[in-house]
Amino acid sequence: MLLDFRRAAGLTQEELAEAAGMAARSIRDLERGRRARPQRRTAQLLVSALGLGDADAAALLAAGRPGRQPIPPAADGTAPAGLLGRQGQLADLERAADEARAGRGGVVLVRAGAGMGKTALLDTWAGVQQSREILVLSASGAELEQGFAFGLLRQLVEPLLARAEDEKRARLLSGPAQLASHALRVEGTGELSPEASEGLLHSLYWLMVHVADEGPVALVVDDVHWADVPSVRWLEYLARRLRGLPLLLVLAGRPDNGAGVEPMLERIAGLPYCRTVGLPGLDIDSVTHLVRASLGPGEPRFVAACASATESNPLLLHELLRTLADNQVGATDDQAHLVEEFRGRILARTVVMRLADEPEPVLRLARALVVLGDEAPWKVTAELAELGESTARELGGRLRQIGVLAPGDPVRFGHALVRTAVAEGVLGPVELAAGHARAAELLRSDGAADDLVAAHLLLAEPGGESWWVDVLREAARATRGRGAPEVTSAYLRRALREPVSAEERGPLLLELGKDEIQIDVGAARHHLTQASKALADPYALAEAASLLASALFLSHEHERAVDVLARAVDDLGQTDDGIGLAREVSWFLQAQMLLIGYDQLSTLPAARRHARQLWDHKLAGDTPGECMVLAALSAPATTGEANAQVANDLLDRALRGGLVTADTSHMLVTLAGLAFVATDRLDDAVARFDRVGETGGRWGSFLMVSSAMTWQLLVQARRGRQLPLTADFGHPATTADQGLEPRVRLSMTTQVGESLIERCDLASATEVLTADADFDRVGWTWQGPALLARSRLHAARGNPAAALAILHEYGAEENRARVMHAGAPWRSRAALLHLSLGQRTDALQLATEELELAHQWGTERAIGLASRCLGVIHGGPKGLALLREAVAVLKRSPARLELARAHYGLGTALLRGREVDEARQALTQALHLADTCGSVLLAGKVRGALATAGVRPKPAPPAAPSLSPTEHRLVDLLRAGHSDRQIAQSLLLTPHDVTGLIEQAARRLGVTSRAELASPA
Repeated sequence: MLLDFRRAAGLTQEELAEAAGMAARSIRDLERGRRARPQRRTAQLLVSALGLGDADAAALLAAGRPGRQPIPPAADGTAPAGLLGRQGQLADLERAADEARAGRGGVVLVRAGAGMGKTALLDTWAGVQQSREILVLSASGAELEQGFAFGLLRQLVEPLLARAEDEKRARLLSGPAQLASHALRVEGTGELSPEASEGLLHSLYWLMVHVADEGPVALVVDDVHWADVPSVRWLEYLARRLRGLPLLLVLAGRPDNGAGVEPMLERIAGLPYCRTVGLPGLDIDSVTHLVRASLGPGEPRFVAACASATESNPLLLHELLRTLADNQVGATDDQAHLVEEFRGRILARTVVMRLADEPEPVLRLARALVVLGDEAPWKVTAELAELGESTARELGGRLRQIGVLAPGDPVRFGHALVRTAVAEGVLGPVELAAGHARAAELLRSDGAADDLVAAHLLLAEPGGESWWVDVLREAARATRGRGAPEVTSAYLRRALREPVSAEERGPLLLELGKDEIQIDVGAARHHLTQASKALADPYALAEAASLLASALFLSHEHERAVDVLARAVDDLGQTDDGIGLAREVSWFLQAQMLLIGYDQLSTLPAARRHARQLWDHKLAGDTPGECMVLAALSAPATTGEANAQVANDLLDRALRGGLVTADTSHMLVTLAGLAFVATDRLDDAVARFDRVGETGGRWGSFLMVSSAMTWQLLVQARRGRQLPLTADFGHPATTADQGLEPRVRLSMTTQVGESLIERCDLASATEVLTADADFDRVGWTWQGPALLARSRLHAARGNPAAALAILHEYGAEENRARVMHAGAPWRSRAALLHLSLGQRTDALQLATEELELAHQWGTERAIGLASRCLGVIHGGPKGLALLREAVAVLKRSPARLELARAHYGLGTALLRGREVDEARQALTQALHLADTCGSVLLAGKVRGALATAGVRPKPAPPAAPSLSPTEHRLVDLLRAGHSDRQIAQSLLLTPHDVTGLIEQAARRLGVTSRAELASPA
């Protein structure tokens, strides 16, 4: 009907969508039968946009869906008519709504078995809310729609966006909510990258924040146990973050009846602000009331029999009473034995028995409706039942009369339990599967969307026609663009059960592995290995190799990952395409190989051989692939195979050539930042980490945001600033959804441990620097600084032998692998420990080696640190010269704390040489720098030396209160002029979180207002 009206009006789908304030996809779905009937409000919008006359308008409006009618409240307002025994539950919902209206968002989870009145409760409550200044958005899960990615989300949000003016719609989907367009199939949105898809839930959260900006909102979801997994994952994500928002989440579902979503619902139920509402069976007074309303005055034993046979379930009681009334059974005690016969078989003895007496065409229609589910289009239903459409509609009236279907349109079963009972009574599993296969064929012929056709193919037995695989792959492609890899994977796994050719199997396996790597690394590894054996196209093989290597890396199988990539590079070397594409793809694979190979000592030899070959190419960075290789070569450059100048040159070429654009995952951008840390180009490092953090904030990637925060703190430490950090990262995500990535966690705890040692809090440092469960898996470049911190802790606690043992064990690993970690100068620390044990010869040897290596590396920090160490060990005039050189060199570096240590070493050496005046100057400089950097340990030593030199030092500043890393970053952003909402978006916090963290940081810092906290200290 809509198609005819649109064509008569001379409008395209896009033009009609714009005129009606709807999405073009919604128009297509309605015309193709993807949606059985529009909501009545939608029909009104279409009538207006089409300019229909009275007769046509009436026809289209008649097609509008009236929706469920809420049960009206009783005259006294205390109990709704027809909803017995639920006053307490309604009161719970109303209290939660009052809190939401006051800005204290919450969750109500209604858990009850089938037929207990969940839908009636929700409809009754929702029906009276619009007049109470709360916007109610409703949706319902459906058994046959669990495979539709974000299907439930779309039910909630699409009508809202369709009604919004362009300006409002743009605002709702602005900023961090922009990615939500993909899940909602907004026109013009392309495919979502795997990196960005991880942040889709965050984007959808911000969409609801923007909706709630206009007033209180209630999201009401019925039959949540049948909702699609991506939507429920979003509901859980939202539920954890709605405190502080005028937003109420009301969910109703059966307990323990949805394996895919049940764990998420259990986690929602465990939230402290979630009210769990149960629906007990009807009390005896309510049963008596219903018996009397149906059968006349009910005698006690008969009423008790009805309650017992139905377990006081409202739906079963209704069906029982209907059947008893049809058979003219009186509600007397002497008839109670008739009721007992129905126990445990209410629907089988009522609805199904009534259906069994109907003629064959009615049974065929019932079977078709079981297959197609609620809101099935009559045209397809009639074809599946092998009936004419008018006949099917007429027989549908008969199904309503006997209680199989609910009254009115669109067509729907009286209850899900009724559909189940009918399915069990008139349709066997083989016939049901065949029905789904036939339904898929009919829907495809009718132009239905691929995901609707695929939903039926998922339930059909394998062995169908060749087009089945095509439809499943198309549904997977469409879903992939919406960021729902679990749904995409289900389509592709089903496609692989079909008899596909060898040419089709390889690409299918590749697509499946690409999606699975986001949700199940083990399965991805398996399918990508199979894909590598089945594929013939060299570029598809290269893609499979890259994905498989990533899966193997995540599974800590570095050797296999490097081998897979090496073989793929060799294969591409034999591909001559005449345009250089094979070489460009090869550069990407080789960059990945270096990243993985240099992560573990076991893969260093193979990675080093490839790195040497790549050095010889002298790449300029003219292509994205070359830029990736140049950035990856910074890994060998910073581990002993080049110097700082070479590393900087590599990075400069990579960045000039467009590394940031080429590296969609930002892994190499992060590596570039860490390499700049090693070369002491700290401002350049900060720029890289800021870029990673900004992208993480847009994509909703906690990994990227937490990594950027950690590396930004690392830069502060490299400048010498010893921030007073707590061991707790301080971000809600580390205690709710996810912890820190192991490499990030180890780096963070190392920084915290070093800071605690500098502040003389050895007890806390010991607690922080205890062994990490993932320590052996994170890679040697991450282990080095952590081992140096543990060694330093042992020395500070008076156990130099244990400290020395850690350093020599680490050094032996470096020597065996012939590498040198620019960020772990273990020789200098070991040399000073040898000196403290009276082992001067060993100390001199290590310190001399360190200075030689420092000159090879070439940064002022490394040279100054090594010179100070050797100067302390030498002593005398030679030592004094080395210490003067250390001070001079370190003045040119950003390493303020190392400069303070050099001043202290020089000052104490001058004191021993009785050059008191110069000693006082050096020590005064050391004290100023130590206090500025926040090193209580060094400042205490300097004060002691100044006292020996006859100087009364200024008193120690009060200890700075400790903040979590997240609080430190929040304060930095606050002082940079960011608003609370901007901070929330940048750090993946909620506005409520930001308010709480600002208050907490203010208390710790002893300030009383946000303005005072935002002022630079």
